[in-house]
Amino acid sequence: MEVKELTKIGLTESEAIIYHAVLKLGTCSVKDISKECGFHRTNIYDILEQLKEKGLISFSKEGKVMHYSPSDPNNLYELLREKKEILDKVFPELNSFYNNSSEEIKVEVYKGTEGMKSAWRDMIKEGKPLFGFGVKGQLREKLPLFAQQWLRDIKSKKIPYYGIYTKRGDNPFYYTEIRYVSEELSSPVATFIYGDKININIWDPDLVAIIIKSKLVASMYKKHFDLLWKIAKK
Repeated sequence: MEVKELTKIGLTESEAIIYHAVLKLGTCSVKDISKECGFHRTNIYDILEQLKEKGLISFSKEGKVMHYSPSDPNNLYELLREKKEILDKVFPELNSFYNNSSEEIKVEVYKGTEGMKSAWRDMIKEGKPLFGFGVKGQLREKLPLFAQQWLRDIKSKKIPYYGIYTKRGDNPFYYTEIRYVSEELSSPVATFIYGDKININIWDPDLVAIIIKSKLVASMYKKHFDLLWKIAKK
């Protein structure tokens, strides 16, 4: 058996060398191990402790001398099994981070009146709760007839709608809850988060809507919304 093979299953090089020495010697002292592998006795104690924690060696004391013996090599399988259990436990979170960081971000740009309508229809189609900020009633101002239709649709589909407005006035006839922030926090764009999408509206000088599909980006925008929501007033 080559020592380097043991390093492939998770032992450090020092652990592998000393474990191999104990297997070869059988019951032995630190002095015996030092002669066999050439390690300084001080370093051997630390490594033996690590091997004990991994269940690969046992020890007994005869007088003042500590003797070490190899444990059943089948414990190596147990060591691997424990590592697999740990990996199984943390894997879902690791995989989630990987998927979020490696996901393809999709961006679609809609221009003009019909483009803006298509972007807003996407929110209806998804049917997810809506969280909007930087809202000033721009849709009702620019596209009043479509705005009425859109509001009727989200009401009929019972889509929750939470809006953060920058000015009080003629509220839309349907919403779950609206809160207000100071004009100082006014934004030139209105932004809506729904599911894993963000809909960013530019109203002047031309109508432009940008839809970004990304779980990670949507999550960050939602955190921004939540911060504004906390300071906003009813």
